Parts: sequence; structure tokens; C-alpha cells
Amino acid sequence: MLRKLLGKVDEGRFSRALAGLAAGWQFEVGYRVFGQRGVEVRGFVKYGRKQYTVAISPKGAWCSCSDVVYRGTLCKHIAFVAMAELAYYAAERSAHREPQEVRPGT
Repeated sequence: MLRKLLGKVDEGRFSRALAGLAAGWQFEVGYRVFGQRGVEVRGFVKYGRKQYTVAISPKGAWCSCSDVVYRGTLCKHIAFVAMAELAYYAAERSAHREPQEVRPGT
């Protein structure tokens, strides 16, 4: 699901998301639940003084930035979260651990 989402991000925004990975952007997970159709994840992308709310689910993706709100496009923040989650799953698999769900209050 996340790889498919990344395929829909235009090249410029994808490149800026990769640059964000290199620059040390952070994704603070507030919610991660696994379902039959894929993962639903919500949280905050943070860098410098900026912070954006991002949500990805099998139904679609949303971000609080102007690219999504006003232009209706998939933004670099959504791409960054998809990349960060894929990296998380790869690291967990290589360490022979199951990825963990994150739910508020747990």
C-alpha cells in the first residue's frame, strides 16, 4: 500500500521527501494499526519549527500542508511518512521483530 502510494507522488515532491530523510526530518507516530487492507498511520512530520499532521490509510492520504489542502496533490510530507514507515518495517524485519501497533493511551 505504501509503495503504491509513493508511485503516485510526483518526482519533485518525491525528491524533496528523500532530501528530508537525509536532512533528519522526524515522523512522530501517534497512531499505527494494521488491517487486512493495509496500515493506517497518523502522526506529525517535524523539521525546524515546522510541523504537519499526516494521515495515511487504505482509503487515502491527507496532510495539513497547502499542497494537499489547496492543490489536492500528494505532498512531500506524505511521501516522507510512507518512506519512513517502509524503513521502519524493513528495520523490524531485519531484526526479526514484528512491527508494533501504536494506539493512543497504550
